Amino acid sequence: MEYIARIEEAKKYDHRLLGVKQELFFCHPLSPGSWFFLPHGGRIYNKLMEFIKAQYRERGYHEVFSPTMYNMQLWETSGHAANYKENMLYLRCGFFNKTIF
Repeated sequence: MEYIARIEEAKKYDHRLLGVKQELFFCHPLSPGSWFFLPHGGRIYNKLMEFIKAQYRERGYHEVFSPTMYNMQLWETSGHAANYKENMLYLRCGFFNKTIF
């Protein structure tokens, strides 16, 4: 019973809910995991990235960037799939049984 009470208490501090409540960011179902930062959230994000990049430099690390992947439904909804699908890179994700582009 104590475990369930602790889980319920932890839900109050879920960053996904707190960030939305504090108007820092939000997420759309067609782009899960891709947060849209609002002005205050953007300032926090930028400060955090400044700190992280300074740590990279200090420790001799180098940044790399990879493409962002989205659920195919996003491209179908926006109309981009009809025009660009043949030129888009896609992966079939067996775990979620979805195609992502």
